[in-house]
Amino acid sequence: MGMAASQARYLGLTARKTNVEYEGQQINQARTALANQSANLFNRLLGLSVPTAPNTTNFTTQQYSFSDGYNDYEIDNIKTVNYTDENGTKYNCQVTYHYLQDVYKSIQEKNTNPQVRKVTEYESHTGIQDGVKSTKNEDGSYTISDGAASLTLTKCDDTDAEALARLGLSADTTYKTTIDDVTGYATFSDLEDIKDTAGELPYYYETSSYAYNVGNDEAAPYDPTDLEQKAAVEQILHDNPKLSEENLWVYEKNGKICYATEKDFEKCISSGNVNKAKDKYQISSTMDYQSPLNQYYVASFQENITNKEYAIMDDASGTSRYKSIQLQNSSGVFQLNSETKTDEKSYADAMQQYNYKVMKYQKEIEDINAKTSKLQEEDRTLELRLRQLDTEQKALSTEMDAVKGVIQKNIESTFKTFSS
Repeated sequence: MGMAASQARYLGLTARKTNVEYEGQQINQARTALANQSANLFNRLLGLSVPTAPNTTNFTTQQYSFSDGYNDYEIDNIKTVNYTDENGTKYNCQVTYHYLQDVYKSIQEKNTNPQVRKVTEYESHTGIQDGVKSTKNEDGSYTISDGAASLTLTKCDDTDAEALARLGLSADTTYKTTIDDVTGYATFSDLEDIKDTAGELPYYYETSSYAYNVGNDEAAPYDPTDLEQKAAVEQILHDNPKLSEENLWVYEKNGKICYATEKDFEKCISSGNVNKAKDKYQISSTMDYQSPLNQYYVASFQENITNKEYAIMDDASGTSRYKSIQLQNSSGVFQLNSETKTDEKSYADAMQQYNYKVMKYQKEIEDINAKTSKLQEEDRTLELRLRQLDTEQKALSTEMDAVKGVIQKNIESTFKTFSS
């Protein structure tokens, strides 16, 4: 190998060795970064707090209760005090207690699509006009008179057909007039019987009344003589001051005795849509899609009553367990019942929270382990590469020494040629 070739070879090996060393430095820096990340994960692991399961004792309290023979009371809180009232009675505790009390309340609700209908009922009557005679007029009408007053009866027309049908009369042979603000009817034959001769004239009339139906349930006017209805309406009016007992109707709906105003009934009727053949959702009533009906009913509820009061609580046994209680507003001394009571709901909530924390803790551990494993894998790969570079560097150093030896011999052989 010539001197120039040897020198070029030596320079190439030097450059390659420099690249190997540079790559080795880069790998060391990458391993240092991985080590820092691994240390951060370890510190994160050390910072995790292990969830602690809740203890039932933390949710268990001493529950005192007593009875006055009518109600059962539970004491919610006991506060030690030193209080003397105006009578000189000393109290050592202030207690908060509760009990259940029956209360009577009214409820307002919306009856959706109530199907309210107004039903008119008619009643037929018969009367007598005594001591009258009739006169037939040129226009075909009749005039009846008792000498002091007179009335004119005209022939009935189609507008009287329904009323005449209910009375069992025929429009062709019946005449009508107004008697005592009621439309009365008389027959042609009866009028002819007393024509020009005073006698008795039978006449017929009807009275009407109306009621409401709510669906298939019949409504009736509120009856204040019914003590049950009266008590219910008094409570409804107490809870709804804008209502009045006038024009209230009562009916049964789904097992409840309900009350509604006539005004609300009429609103429902006026809002109803009459069925048409094109109606896609028609019902078998002519009052579909009515406005909701305001209806009221009363019911008895149990309400939780809470009181706060001074009391004398005695611990005759010296066991720190109270045996009796006397409230400030009562002369009775009542025996206390004591039992340990666990708030199961709060304990269940705490256990649910604990289980959630355990799952979160385990997930955090798994995430840290997965990331650490990945870092270790990357570090092993870099370490293997670094070993390969170390082997390569040693080989390069050996070859460079050999080339350097060749160069030295070339120099010696070249420059010692004439000195031998």
